[in-house]
Parts: sequence; C-alpha cells; structure tokens
Amino acid sequence: MLDRKCWFRTVCRQNGVEISDEQIRKLSQYADILLEWNRSINLISRKDEENLWTTHFLHSAAILFRLSLPPHARVLDLGTGGGLPGIPLKILAPDISITLLDSAQKKIKVVADIIKNLGLKRALAVWGRAEDVGRKPDHHKRYDVVVARAVGRLSNLVRWSKPLLRETNRPTEQQAETVRGNAKERIAVKPPALIALKGGDLQGELGSLTGPTGNLFIRVIDLALKGSAELEEGEKKIVLIEFGNTPQEEQRSTF
Repeated sequence: MLDRKCWFRTVCRQNGVEISDEQIRKLSQYADILLEWNRSINLISRKDEENLWTTHFLHSAAILFRLSLPPHARVLDLGTGGGLPGIPLKILAPDISITLLDSAQKKIKVVADIIKNLGLKRALAVWGRAEDVGRKPDHHKRYDVVVARAVGRLSNLVRWSKPLLRETNRPTEQQAETVRGNAKERIAVKPPALIALKGGDLQGELGSLTGPTGNLFIRVIDLALKGSAELEEGEKKIVLIEFGNTPQEEQRSTF
C-alpha cells in the first residue's frame, strides 16, 4: 500500500496538485475505514478494493487536475455512496464546504462516521433523494457546484442539480476561461455548475441535453493524465455543465 500512496502522490504532482503528508495520512485513514465498512455494506465493488488508490481515489482527484474550483465553494456530492468523489475532494481541497448526499441511509451513516473519524470540518452527510432534498430550505439553491460519479444519465443529473444550485446572473456571452496549473491548463469552474465523472460514449447522453434542461454551457474533458494509464481505460471523461443564459439552447466544446 505504501507504494500505491507514493504512486498516487507522484501522479498528483505530475498533474499539478501537490499533496501534503497530512493529506496522504487522511486519505490512508479514509481507505482503511472504507474497506472495513465494505465488509458489511457494499460501498465499492469487492474486485476494486485492491485498486482503491489507482481507481477510485485517482478518479476523484482528477477533477482537481483539470478544473479549478472557486475558492471556498459550496459543493454537493450527489449520490456519494461511500464518499466518492466528495471525501477525496474535501481532503485535497480543504477550503471547500462539502455536503455528501445519498438516498441509501446505511451508506450515509458510513459517510457520517468517516467525516467524524477524519475530523473533517465544513462537511455534512445528508440522507435523502436529490429531488426531495432540493426542495428543502437548507439545500434549495444553496450550492455553487454539484459533483457526481457513476450516478445517472446527464439529463437526470441536470434535472436533479438545478434546484440545488444557486441562481446566476451570468451574461449571455460566456467565454471559456482557464487557470494555469503546473502540468496542464485548468478550466476555471463558473458557478452554478455540475461536474460529472463519466465513461464511454456520451453522444446519446449529450444529445438529450436539449429543450427542458434550459441554457447550458457544456465541456467534455478527456482524462488522459501524466503518469497514469488507469483512467484511460473505459474512455473516462469529465463533463462540466455550467448553467446560465447562453445565446442558444446550449454550447458545446471538447478539450
């Protein structure tokens, strides 16, 4: 496991994210708790337990390789399961506030235990369906960014996210903005936004994002990372969807 930690840290550094000893310690502690709970509750596939760092943690961290979240962003992890990608994001970007949402009560109890044991501040585990939670005053239009990993189709993610995301006065003309990183240009996320970790052919899902979904600015970002071939399997991608007043039904660009 030590080798995997060193490998993970090296890949993060090669892709512009420096990780401290304390962050590695917390990720390691998270891994231990997650695997312990996974004996009784199906949080991740049993066949993936040996690949926790190379698959699940790296996939979660990849958001920070390619995107720059707003400082002190309020983030909601929709369908968090065992805390992925939300817990790794919180550990690696401690300035954000994170709400981890799942409809399975037993999984949320695990996530609450993880938050407590890791001593994470500004982190909250919430049980419920996104459709219901999005109507509650504590969560309705309260978030800058929604993240989701292996949860559902893009059209559903957009529909579930909209009530949770704060409103915007974004101008009708919006240009792509980048923030320089050590390894690759990062795209600056402009709230309100949805970040979906996806895989495979997305043409059908992207084609469904018309009509009732509203004005969307969409970027599809391929995950080809320095120092790692793991995320290239299955054609992994980040889909960044920013909500606002764009001139057409939607605009798309691929990076």
